[in-house]
This record gives sequence, C-alpha cells and structure tokens, in this order.
Amino acid sequence: MAETKKFNALLFDTRSIQRYIYSGNLLRTNIGASYIVDRLFFDVLVKKTLKEILPHVNFSLAKDTTWDNKKDSEAAWENMEDCCVAYIGGGNALILFDAAKEDKRREVVKNFSMKLLATRPGLKIGVAFGELNIDGDKLNQSDIDALYSELKKNQNTVFPAVNVPYSGLTLSCEINGEAANFCDTRGKVKPVGEIRFYSQETAVKAEMSDAANDSLRSRFNKIFELKNSSELMDNFEFPMKVDELGQKDGENYFAIVHVDGNNMGVKFRTCETLLARRQLSREIRRKTEGAFADLLLKIIAAKKENLFADDLKFVNKKLLPIRPLILGGDDVTFICPANMAILFTKTLMEFLNNETDKDSPEHSTQKFSQKMDCCAGVAILPTAYPFFRGYELAEQLCDEAKKVMRAEKNSEGSSWLDFAILHGEQAPTLEQIRKREYSGARGNLHFGPYQVCNKNNSRYNIENLISCTEQFLKSKSENPSPETISHGKIKELRFVLQRGKDETAKFLQQLKNQGQNLPFVADWQHCITNALWSEETKPRTPYIDAIELMDFYPAEVAEKWQSLT
Repeated sequence: MAETKKFNALLFDTRSIQRYIYSGNLLRTNIGASYIVDRLFFDVLVKKTLKEILPHVNFSLAKDTTWDNKKDSEAAWENMEDCCVAYIGGGNALILFDAAKEDKRREVVKNFSMKLLATRPGLKIGVAFGELNIDGDKLNQSDIDALYSELKKNQNTVFPAVNVPYSGLTLSCEINGEAANFCDTRGKVKPVGEIRFYSQETAVKAEMSDAANDSLRSRFNKIFELKNSSELMDNFEFPMKVDELGQKDGENYFAIVHVDGNNMGVKFRTCETLLARRQLSREIRRKTEGAFADLLLKIIAAKKENLFADDLKFVNKKLLPIRPLILGGDDVTFICPANMAILFTKTLMEFLNNETDKDSPEHSTQKFSQKMDCCAGVAILPTAYPFFRGYELAEQLCDEAKKVMRAEKNSEGSSWLDFAILHGEQAPTLEQIRKREYSGARGNLHFGPYQVCNKNNSRYNIENLISCTEQFLKSKSENPSPETISHGKIKELRFVLQRGKDETAKFLQQLKNQGQNLPFVADWQHCITNALWSEETKPRTPYIDAIELMDFYPAEVAEKWQSLT
C-alpha cells in the first residue's frame, strides 16, 4: 500500500493583474508591469524570500526552464528538504512544507509581503493556508479544491493597501494617479523631457521594461532555435510606444487583443496527480509560447517579403507590428495595428488549435496541451483611448465569445472571436456600446461572435465575414466589375439596415435595377431571402460587421499570408 504523505501548503495568487498592468497609457510601464507579474514568484518569493528563510534548502534558481521538457517529470516534493516549490504557473504558486517540521508559512507570507511593498509597490497578492495529502503519487482533489476555495474567500474579505496614501496636498502621478513620491532624475519613466515626479509604482514598472525586452528577445531566440528556424530576435525589436506599431500617417487606431484558453479549470481537474498538474501547466505554457513564436515567424517572413509595405509604416525598419503584453499559461494579450488585428488573432488561434505532436519542441504529452481551444476579444481603438478601458473592452469581448462557446456544448471544444470598433469616446461597457450603437429597427446590427477553426458550414464562421468584407473591398479596386456593389451603395447600406424591412426591400430592388449584387456568401443566403436579416428569435444582420471591417482588414496581405512559412 502506498504511503500517504502530508504537507502544509501555501497557495499564492496575484490579484487585479489587469489593473496593475494596464493602469496608465504609457506602454513602457505596461511592459514592465507585465514582466514583474510574470517573474514575481520566481524573483521575489523563491530567490529572495524562501532562500533567506530556508538557506539550507536547495531551491532551483535556474532561469525559466519551461522549454526543457526533461524538467517536466521532476517531483521535488518526493525527497524534499523542509520545503519545495510544487509549481509556478497561471498566476499561482504552490509551495509545500514538511508537515512534521516547524511551520514557517506565516513567516514566509510576512517576509514576502514586506519585500513586495518595498520592491514591487502596487502589486496585490492573495494567499491560502491548507494541507495537501498525496497518496503515493495521487493527489487528493478535495485538498486542492479547499485551497482554491480559501483563496477565493480571502479575495472577498482581505483588501491589502499596497500604495502610499494620496492626500489632498500630495502631487498625483500623471501615469497612474497614485501619490507622486519618486523624482525621475535619470529619465527612467520618460527618457527625454524635463524632470518630473511619478509614483514609486510607475518608476519600478518603467525600470523593468528594458529587462522585459531582453527576456522576450532571449525567450524567442531559444524557441526559434528549437523550431529549427534561422531567424534571430536580435535582428528585430518590439515597439515601446503605441504609435510605433506601424500606423500610417493619418491612421489613428490600434488594437488590444485578449486570448484566453477555454475551460482550463475543468481541464486541470482531470489531473489525478500533482505531477500531472505541474506537467500540464508547463505544456500549456509551451503551447502558448510556441504558437505565438509561430505567429512571429510568419510576421517576420511577411516583413521580409515587404507584404506590409502598402499597409504599414515603420519609424524603424527593425520594429515588428506586434507587442506581446501577457504571454503565459493559457492567457495571451498583445497589441498591434488595427488593420492587422483580425488577421493576427485568427492566425494565433489557428496555431493554438493545431494539434501538436509530442515529439515537437513543445513536447505536448497530454490531451489538453496538444490542441488548445480558446476565445478572443479584439478591441479596435483610437490611439489615445485609455489603455485600461481598452483592455477591459477586449476582455468583455472575449467573455461574449466564451458565452457562445459554453452554449454550444461541443465536447471537442470550439474557438470563438468577437470584436468591436470604437470611433472616439463611447459608452464604457460593451453592453452599452452594443445597445446604443448596434440596435436597429429590426434587431441586432452585430452578428458575432464568430467561430474560428470550424471546418463545417456555419453562418457564424469567421471565413464568411472575411469573404463578405473582401468582396465589399473590390468596390475600391481600380477596375471593379460592373456587377460589384459600388462603394457609395455600401455606405448607403450601413444606414438602410438601421431602418425597417420596407426600406431594405426598396434598397435591394434598386441594386437589382442597377445590375449590382451583394457579396455572395453561401452560409448567409438565409439572410438574403429575409431582406438581409437572420430568421431567429432575436434577428441580426451580418452585413454591418463586414462593412465596418473594410477599414481594418488587409485583403492583399491576407491573400499572400497563407503561403508564408
């Protein structure tokens, strides 16, 4: 009979990650904040706190070993000295202590919290105390559930103060509104310009931005090498400013994209052992980073082929038209030019959905890491739009996509994408935007969310939306076919669809009399027969989405994109 081992456990998580990362419109601080969150537990909890309290314990202090699959099978808790790191991933860290030894969990939490206040101001953490029983190599799922339940309860009852209070007599930081108690004499926050006062939180984030860039470059160099690519990130740069993404003169839009894996909690619950849980966490991270690396390689190939020449303009030839902000676990957030957002997001989702061979560099041995279904939200915004509100909108769009995914109840999983385009200042929530801007006399003017990676015929396939948009765009070509709907009529259609059925019928008759045709999309023919609206309990029309996407879809780039390797 296998021996049951008992451990005292600490489960940490990072709270309000999005608010911490996206507070302020300075991309440099967003980049640094993301790096801080990604490295938090390794840099501060393990290297500083645990090593200080338990100097005799041999903690692994090597840099990120995610892509070393030989480390997947390491189970430090089997022969540990007093304490070990069970796993770090997905914003969590599980630390185990020998239950037979002196309990040092409170000391660890106190020391870790004080170090965060001094070196990572503004960052909030949560922690849960519990016990973990491992019977041989099997994990008691109820112990893990109890830890997460305790963590959730603490989130709702413990509200740590992590910034210097702002009084009416204190100068406020122009970046995040906290007390400006740091004088930027060395240009950490803004390299050029007069000396200004900022918050300590802003200063730390800005200082970390260079380390974040170095870390990204090193990480992707390694992944490119594992994928047998000769490309080097040393030859390229990620933008450090929103207006360096490649927007052409007069174009004032960019996109915030949030991609999130589906039902990850359910997938982790299938892990019967702690080792399987740790392996799945590492494999999912490799899957995500590998997919993003594949997207980068495609972007680099397109850049070398001058595919972006007519659609993007770079202030520096080394700059890439994309900037990852969060890249870890099943969670990806990046920014890019508005006109590349749908193309880049769709491609990333396809790479995530492609089945990964276990012999590939990603080394995916478990079902849920070999093929990853996900949902995405794409928020297309004016460059000056508040960054945090833009991210919130992308997250709300992703949630809308997930609602459809859950309702579908597909046992194999499905991937969905939703998007919104903001023109200037609009209502703060997606629900309000859709109610005010996308409600017509006959129903909903927004047709999405759209399904990605679906090989079956469906009116909600994103390929239908893209096909309609590309056919609309032919109206802008130099010599459009006489049967192609004219650009003027497309603009008129935008307003006609907001009105009643009679107006739409008159418009369609005008098109017929003039010998012009609407784009042919086989899966949308049910709308044609119903005066451009779906026959559902809550009717909607797909054509407004296609019209709006005309300004943000690079048809010529997309045509050559698929052939790139």
